[in-house]
Amino acid sequence: MTGKRILIVGGVAGGASCATRIRRLCEEYEIIMFEKGSYVSFANCGLPYFIGDVIVEEEKLLVATPELFKNRFNIQVCSDTEVLAIDRDLKTLTVRDLKTGVDRIEPYDALVLSTGSSAVWPLIEGIDLPGIHALRTIPDSRKIRSELPDMKHAVVMGAGYL
Repeated sequence: MTGKRILIVGGVAGGASCATRIRRLCEEYEIIMFEKGSYVSFANCGLPYFIGDVIVEEEKLLVATPELFKNRFNIQVCSDTEVLAIDRDLKTLTVRDLKTGVDRIEPYDALVLSTGSSAVWPLIEGIDLPGIHALRTIPDSRKIRSELPDMKHAVVMGAGYL
């Protein structure tokens, strides 16, 4: 079973772990990971510590770069790339490079979906006011951190590891 092309939609914890596990199982597979954001592997559990200055340097949140995935695991990473469509019959993805706006078709033999989650916003009056944030990514933590000097009070809603 050599020469298979495995595409993984999503990076960070799930997609990156899956990609490296597949690589350990088979060195011959072509593995490509698509991540919509700029950071393919970061310590999302560390985001609150970055906001609170326990982790001072943002770089300390980075677990692995696209270069590390390529050089150490022979896994290609396409960050800043959005998956627009899946054609299960043709076994292809339509993806868009968010930096160039160029779309392309990527064929696959196997597909892994590891897209993560999105925040659930409760139906509360004022939920759309400035200063209300979801925390899932490094850019989210930057935004919250930048507003800290102007904050007098904070309320944290929700559950989960963050």
